[in-house]
Amino acid sequence: MTYRCATCGDEHDGLPDLGWNHPAPYLDVPEDERDERTNFTPDWCTVRDEEGEHYFVRGVILIPVHGQEEPFGIGAWVSQSQTNFERYAANEKMEPTFGWLANRLDMYDETTFLLEARLHFRDDNERPTIELEPTDHPLAIEQRRGISLDRAWEMVHRCMPH
Repeated sequence: MTYRCATCGDEHDGLPDLGWNHPAPYLDVPEDERDERTNFTPDWCTVRDEEGEHYFVRGVILIPVHGQEEPFGIGAWVSQSQTNFERYAANEKMEPTFGWLANRLDMYDETTFLLEARLHFRDDNERPTIELEPTDHPLAIEQRRGISLDRAWEMVHRCMPH
């Protein structure tokens, strides 16, 4: 299958990764209030509400695909403490940090919002990887056990516009 990449605009062959461009709390802010209550880049985001400031970092959930060398990637957002967010923004070398998954991934009937996760930071300006806590949520199970290529394509078709 050939597809046009939403990020670079080029055509690619093979299984595409999926990605959520914003954390759910950002999308919960009315559009006419976003300039005042949010700061957003493709890699990090802050959201201000009545409870205070919330911090998010974009990463990638890697799911092994049986019989394939490359994992299936799902770009998603994870909450961070202010301290960890500031360290990330300053490009400090960091050990894995705890956070909550901040997206509702459409391909799962059971919500993925606020699943426990760890961000693993990488060098060379690569986005961090997201490791889900080993729960019985289908996404966490698929990350641990891997998925078939058919399942990966099912996820892509469920999320990509037709």
